[in-house]
Amino acid sequence: MSLVPWQRNVAVTVVVVFVVFTAFAFVIPFLPLYVRQLGVQDERAVALWAGVLIGVSPLLAGLMAPLWGRLADRRGHRWMAARALLSYMVILLLSAQVTNVWQLFGARVGIGLFGGIGPLGLAMATSLAPREETGRAVGLVQAAQILAAAVGPVTGGYLADTVGIRATFVATAIVCGLALLLMGFYQPPPPGAADAPARGSFAALLRLPAMPAMLAALFLVNFVGRSFTPILHLHLAELGVKPKGLASAIGLLISVYSIAAAVSATLLGKATKSLSPRLLLLVTLVLGFLTVLPMAWAGRFSTLLVLAALLGLGSGGSLTLCYTMGGLLAGTTERAAAFGVFAMAALAGGSISPSVAGYLVRWDLRGIYYLDAALLLGLALALMAGALPAGALPAAQQEGSRA
Repeated sequence: MSLVPWQRNVAVTVVVVFVVFTAFAFVIPFLPLYVRQLGVQDERAVALWAGVLIGVSPLLAGLMAPLWGRLADRRGHRWMAARALLSYMVILLLSAQVTNVWQLFGARVGIGLFGGIGPLGLAMATSLAPREETGRAVGLVQAAQILAAAVGPVTGGYLADTVGIRATFVATAIVCGLALLLMGFYQPPPPGAADAPARGSFAALLRLPAMPAMLAALFLVNFVGRSFTPILHLHLAELGVKPKGLASAIGLLISVYSIAAAVSATLLGKATKSLSPRLLLLVTLVLGFLTVLPMAWAGRFSTLLVLAALLGLGSGGSLTLCYTMGGLLAGTTERAAAFGVFAMAALAGGSISPSVAGYLVRWDLRGIYYLDAALLLGLALALMAGALPAGALPAAQQEGSRA
């Protein structure tokens, strides 16, 4: 069966997003090991530096996302995506040449300032999709990002253990170049006039019903999702994983979680066509709380692996649901600018959490699991108490939730 234009547009966008995020997953989970190679030896300092290096890029990308989104609405989504991919290639090649941790920090700052492919991918995927298919388009893009975190760490772990992390940075730059070529060959049809979003300001976007609560939810959900990486090498070593296989074990753990989360994002994105995104979000938050808390008590690597899979299945689609609800609330604003604002909130949470996790190691290695559980439970209770009420969603979605 041939795909209609909006489906072809989503398919191409999903492939580009998957390729780019797979490339990033080659190196991000193993930055703590790279920090050690660059001369930082104290384990607590390694964890803290790793948190900063992992977090600074999404923090700056979040701050820049509304600006890049505004420019994308004016200059074109594909033009801005090409700019981001070219920037990634140059900075990743420079990352392979650094000689100290401060130079690596500068490269990570550059990735954050000049990137922004995440929100652009959401804008491109939903630009031609019918309104009722917003959740499906968002779910597929999110699944591509998450699944990339499953494929990337396994490959990156192998490369890190064989050819080294510096060569992995070069491979990452090459993969981004392939994504740039793919996007250059595809020419999507322009959105119809009837589907084009109306012009709007950031202030008007923030005044939309339930928008502050929506941004807070995006912040907290991504805070939890990005909080584990800096402490995994310490946690797994404590569980008895040998140093020689540490990178591969980290890759396996992240991959298992990511495959489960990708399945969750795909199914939940599709389910929003007939079920209330708010209700689905509440369920995922509760399931997340019930699985992340026992991770603090895991005494074996196999136990942690099973819990990671359950966490991915239970709450891996939470961010997809948040983006879907945000997209429905902001249906009359500039598309890329709107997703830029949503990404700013989500990336802010994802950028802060690695540093928080690294800092909590000073008191308790597993403290981040307790904090994540408290945040998920608190967000679920707030949702039950009336945050993001059903009345804030379009009437069609309310009817779908009663179907």
